[in-house]
This record gives sequence, C-alpha cells and structure tokens, in this order.
Amino acid sequence: MFLGLDTEVATVIIRRPKPVRAAGFRLPGKSLLSMHFLYSVCFTLGVLLSLPYFLIRAVTQKKYLSNLPERLGFLPASEYAPYRQGIWIHAVSVGEVLATWPLVQALRRRFPHTPLLVSTTTITGQNLANQKLTGIGKALYFPLDWNFCVRASLNQIQPKLVLITETEIWPNFLRECRRRGIPAVLINGRISDQSIRRYRSIRWFMQRTLSYFDYCCMQSQTDLDRIRSLGVAPELSETCGNLKYDLTPPEVTSDGLKPYRRLLHLTDGSFLLVAGSTMKDEERLVLSAFKKLRKESPSALLLLAPRHPERFREVEQLLRHQSVRYIKRSGLTWDGVANSPDVPEVILLDSMGELATIYALADVVFIGGSLVATGGHNPLEPALHKKAVLFGRHMNNFREIARDFIREGGAIQVSSKEALAEKLIELYHDPAKREEIGKRGFQIVAANRGATDRIVKRIEIVLAETKP
Repeated sequence: MFLGLDTEVATVIIRRPKPVRAAGFRLPGKSLLSMHFLYSVCFTLGVLLSLPYFLIRAVTQKKYLSNLPERLGFLPASEYAPYRQGIWIHAVSVGEVLATWPLVQALRRRFPHTPLLVSTTTITGQNLANQKLTGIGKALYFPLDWNFCVRASLNQIQPKLVLITETEIWPNFLRECRRRGIPAVLINGRISDQSIRRYRSIRWFMQRTLSYFDYCCMQSQTDLDRIRSLGVAPELSETCGNLKYDLTPPEVTSDGLKPYRRLLHLTDGSFLLVAGSTMKDEERLVLSAFKKLRKESPSALLLLAPRHPERFREVEQLLRHQSVRYIKRSGLTWDGVANSPDVPEVILLDSMGELATIYALADVVFIGGSLVATGGHNPLEPALHKKAVLFGRHMNNFREIARDFIREGGAIQVSSKEALAEKLIELYHDPAKREEIGKRGFQIVAANRGATDRIVKRIEIVLAETKP
C-alpha cells in the first residue's frame, strides 16, 4: 500500500491546502522535483516513527534484519544477472503471491524465454514465492522507496516490464521506472474505501504518481471509477476482473484427504468449523460462538488459523486462559496419534501452507478479519471446495466479492458473535443448506474467471508498444 509505513502522517504532510486544479494539468519540472522531495521526507519520517516497532520485532521475532540488505537494494550481481530483462511482479505477501500465481504460470507459457521475478515485502510471502518459483523464476524483497534503494535494485534487475499488484503504489519506484523507459502496469488494481479518501485529499500528488503507470487493470467498475477520478485517462485503464477468481484448488481427492482426516481426529460424526486467517481480538469472538455450537454438537471441532505466524503464541495463551482443550498442529502426527491424551475441541493451525487443503475437510468456513475492522480476507479458496462460507460485516478489502456472494446466496454475512453462533447452529442442523451455499459459491467463482487472460493480452499490447 502507498506510504504503507505511516500513511496518516504522510497524508497530512503532503496534503496541499490549495484547490485541486482540473484533470490533465502538468506540473512544471521544479514542482515535480519538490513533490518527490517532499514525499521522500514523509517516507523517511514514517520509517523513523515506525523504527522502534520494527526494532522490537527484529529482536524478539528475528524479523526484518535478514531481508534488510535486499530492501536497501543490495542484490548480488552474479545472482541476479540471469534474470535481467525479465518481467518483475510485485506481489507483497502470501495472498498476492497466491492470487498472481495463475498469471505467473500464464506468463511462463506466453513468454517461455523471459525470466520471471516475484517480489514481496513479508517473510511469509517470500517463503511461499521461493517455494512456487523453484525452477521457473526468482523471488526477492521489494526495495524501500528511497531513490538509492530503488536505483540499486533496478540497476541489477533491469526488467523489461514491471507489474504492480493491487495498491502497491510507490512513487519513487514508479518514477524511476518511467525515467528508465521501463513500462509499469497496475494489475488486479483496487482502491479501498479508506484509501480513496486519503488519495483524494492529495489528488494533485496522486495524479502525477499514477501517471507513471503505462496502464491500469482494475478489479471492478468501482475501482476503475475511483482511479479515473484521480486522473488516470480512460484510454489507459479498464476493468479486467479479479485474479483471485482464477485460483485453482489444491489437487486433493477423497483418498488424498484421508491422512488429513486422521491427522485432525475427524470421524463420520465430526462437524469441522475452520476459522481461516483470523486477526487480533477476533479469536475471542469466534471461540464464544463456537462454545454455543458445542452445546448443540458436542463433536464439533474448531480449527483456528491465525493470519500471522507471529500471533500463534498469543492465540495459544488465549486458549489456555479460556480453559479450552486444544492442540497445536505441530503436536499432531500423521499416524493420528497426538501428544495429548484428550480429544481436542480446538486445533491451532501453527503451520503455513496447509489451510487451503484443510478447507476441503470443513463443514463450514468462517473468513477471518471480518468480525473486526481489518477488511476481511479472501472467501474464494473455501468456495472452490464448495464449502458453506460465513463472514462478518468488515469485508472492505473484498467488497465486490463479498457483495456478489451475499447477493447470489454463496455466503452468509453476520454482524456479531451472537449472530455467528446462531448461523453456525442453523447450518449444523441443515446439511442441505450448507450444500446449497457451497454450490452457489462455486458457481460465482466459475462465472468470474478470466482476469488472467485479459491481463496477459494487455501485457502483450504494452510490450509491443514499448519495443525500441
């Protein structure tokens, strides 16, 4: 996200009190230099204000320090030379890596001799990118948006095309790409309700920054209208759809799921609720609803999957405090024997990369980040498995998808822990309704596929137009 380190501080400082001029204006060169200097000052201030937090995390959780050289632009020439003149995709974290994976595969097929690079800003995203790119591309950390970092990274990689996902709008990076003649395309673009308010308050700055994109492929008509309201020309933007609809579920069969059924102690009478990608203060709400479900279904099992690995210990402490019988995924073995004599009520998923497969075993899936105001997470993965999906009212980050699922009956939206408990109990007693919700969700996914093909066609056009 633009000015991700301290958006509020930067927005306040950059905001210009004068009225916004009409669309299509061109800032003189001197004003342009002043604009980027002011932005760099704000970015530096954001880093300094955030430094104590990052230092604490670096010391206590061993994060950030290991990737700092790459984020400063120090990339070994011998390591990156084979990937020069490639396509650089910036995918931020795990969700974006997964969303862009069908595009990565399509680009490999369309441009088989062009190197592929995927950058992230998180360790979990980097790990996943490394895993998926084995043998076909390279993962790296995206540079901090200071000129010297950006230039050092671009000097080593020398990409022929840069693809930026969603709202990763970094002004100095984009400006340097434009200065070097490297085309940049915004893919799977979206602008949240919160972001559009901030962007409009600094529209004079955003218009210039967005002009560095050669083209903008937006997720929805709402996103398209918003980016055009910030000054992007209609002929340089279109709705291409959401790449996340092009996800394919893990290839799992009933036989392939048997080991997981044993692993999780599932029997024919079990009722599995999977709460995926939960956020801070949300697990308490989910547990409250689950306890009410257990009164109706003593065999009900909750698999709790916090979004961020660094919160595993915090969630475990919550389970202990509430005297819940639980076991961690790391305490389960494939022969079905747990390091605990009691059958658990809750399984804490303290591993990465297994949630998408485990969705296939669920009876009901709750989408985390939606009962607390963090914007929600992707409901498409469980829908691909035809699972009944529930989420809260805070689905801002997936507003179009959530709207479609609610309208077409592919999900149920709840507003509180009480409502969540009520719907869980209702779905427990009504298997036919669970099946119907899952079926409709899958139909929504199938009907909205195609973003990958549309984006690849646009990339072909952009590359053809920028050939020397």
